[in-house]
Amino acid sequence: MRRYRARSSAAARMRTEVTARRVLKAQALVLGAAALALLVRELPGIRREVRIWRMIDVRCGAKRPR
Repeated sequence: MRRYRARSSAAARMRTEVTARRVLKAQALVLGAAALALLVRELPGIRREVRIWRMIDVRCGAKRPR
């Protein structure tokens, strides 16, 4: 009968850290892709809003009294 040596806890911890990093990177990638998709989807509406703001001359800050 062969007895296998138990793996050290350091090796198991290292493997867990690598897996956790890969999962974190994958989540960041998915979140970034979703944000980019939302921006691309909303871009025509944003352009339209900016055009309207320019037509009515919306400026940043407080308005001057007339």
